[in-house]
Amino acid sequence: MTPLLSIEDACWATGATSVLEGVSLAVQSGELVALMGRNGAGKSTLVDLVAGLRAPTSGRIQLDGRPAEAWSARERARLVAHLPQAVRADLPFSAEQLVTMGRYPQADGWFESDADREAVASAMERTHCRDFGPRAVATLSGGERQRVLLAACLAQEPRLLLLDEPSTFLDVDQQLQCFTLLRQEVDRGVACVAVTHDLNLALTFATRIVVLASGRVAADLTIPDALAQTDWLALFSPRLSLTRSESGQPWVHYT
Repeated sequence: MTPLLSIEDACWATGATSVLEGVSLAVQSGELVALMGRNGAGKSTLVDLVAGLRAPTSGRIQLDGRPAEAWSARERARLVAHLPQAVRADLPFSAEQLVTMGRYPQADGWFESDADREAVASAMERTHCRDFGPRAVATLSGGERQRVLLAACLAQEPRLLLLDEPSTFLDVDQQLQCFTLLRQEVDRGVACVAVTHDLNLALTFATRIVVLASGRVAADLTIPDALAQTDWLALFSPRLSLTRSESGQPWVHYT
């Protein structure tokens, strides 16, 4: 089966600094890949390469079997939704307007259709941000704004979700809600690559863990393998260990 996303020997450098060196990764539809690693490992850079915000210095990226550069901006936007790590807080739109912008790649004309409005309403309902739809984005808290941005990605109805720390600013309940939504999308066939630093969210909701270190893929494990072979935890800190609760739920502890 052709992967929805294929990255082959991707490198990216800025000046004399190499950020990514020979990264290879394939993601199929129906996978939730937790992209992890220490600060500066190259996670956001890799997401930006797939999103088309940067071009690899060398290597190849394919989307649904076609070179990434062969996709027009509109075609790519119909396939891929991207939530970056940081978005300006002073955007001059209401929350509902911002979510509606997620529908533009799917729109056939200048005006929203009933299907567009239904997709926007559903996405805002699922991310618990429907109530502040009329509010200006600039008036929202960090967590509220993050939920609106996630709603815009869901309203886009992509086949591939690229999310750079989607649970940033979210309280514990909303973090769980966020990753529950991502798993629901994956279970219906969407592919998702989510950057996260939360090991326990990754072990609970992801299907795979990919760890970057020194610009390379240092570990690529299914969740069952990650639970059975815990040496990958040392890539984050020597102070981590994995145990299980009385109910059997895996949990990463620190000392």
